[in-house]
Amino acid sequence: MNHPGHTMSATTEIIEIFSAIQGEGCVVGRRQIFVRFCRCDVQCEYCDTPLCHVEVARAKIEQESGKREFALHDNPMPVNDVLKAIERLDSPRGLHHSISFTGGEPLLHPEAIALLAPAARERGLRTYLETNGHLVEALESIADLIDINSMDIKIESTTGFAARFDDNRAFLKIAVNAGQEVFCKIVVGERTDDDELGAAIKVVTDVKEDVPVILQPVTPFRDKGVPPSPDRLLDMQAMALALAPDVRVIPQTHKMLRQL
Repeated sequence: MNHPGHTMSATTEIIEIFSAIQGEGCVVGRRQIFVRFCRCDVQCEYCDTPLCHVEVARAKIEQESGKREFALHDNPMPVNDVLKAIERLDSPRGLHHSISFTGGEPLLHPEAIALLAPAARERGLRTYLETNGHLVEALESIADLIDINSMDIKIESTTGFAARFDDNRAFLKIAVNAGQEVFCKIVVGERTDDDELGAAIKVVTDVKEDVPVILQPVTPFRDKGVPPSPDRLLDMQAMALALAPDVRVIPQTHKMLRQL
């Protein structure tokens, strides 16, 4: 991997870097290198990454792929050191499908992604963005560097704050126009009604009808979030399929893996 000279002085804030199985969305089951960035601009009621809402003085860096042995690195972390961590974990070559830029909200760090993404592609890793789906200008600045976009459409019944459907629509349009492989994930709960879900589905169909939609039952975390009943989830999918052609129900499978 070539390390461009300007990465030597660039820094970014990292929670952790590790190798694991993707547990959500259309790439579920694939092995990825996760680069988890600090900070988030929203606070969902069901958020299972509380470290993204506090200052993280030291990042956790896995030392060997899948071994769960971590070293600590001071924040902010030089992007060059992030690149070295990716190199170390990307062994054997071919183990990982892609590199996941996640968080928190990774689009709060577009400059770092702009440096990391080309280096990941150079190693044959696809670039995968996990995002809250409303930071339009940040996505626009790196749109040609993202291969797969896992875009949330956040709804009030599960997040606890007002939806940003206009921003979601503009965001999705950028992803589609850039040729990204994009899917939209909607976290649904027992309070999600048909009108709210239908409005979220319309965000997708207004831009491109055949973009896959993932209905993800909310996973309770610290007594927050109640998923729909199985019967209600079936009804939700049936309703959504009347509006969009590709609607899948996929829970957070990595939560299940941790229980094995």
